[in-house]
Amino acid sequence: MTEKVKKTQKERVSEKYGAMVSYYAELLGLCHKAVAKNDVLSKLDPMGQKTSATTLFIRSCARMDKSDDATSAAQKLMNIGDEAASQKIA
Repeated sequence: MTEKVKKTQKERVSEKYGAMVSYYAELLGLCHKAVAKNDVLSKLDPMGQKTSATTLFIRSCARMDKSDDATSAAQKLMNIGDEAASQKIA
């Protein structure tokens, strides 16, 4: 008889969220690079640069969330339209 070995919590969390965390870490890194390349923001003190990068990160994430919401709403409307069209045919 073979027993199923339960994965550790660390393994389960890594499998579930590892790719997402890596994605957001990469995005945060891009925000820091953008601040460093900007003529005005790069002249700020380190705390100001960090704050600017964090603000860019938060705004980027909010924009992505808004885009996801719009895509979801559009898909729902398409589904409603498809259902209405199929009911008229039947």
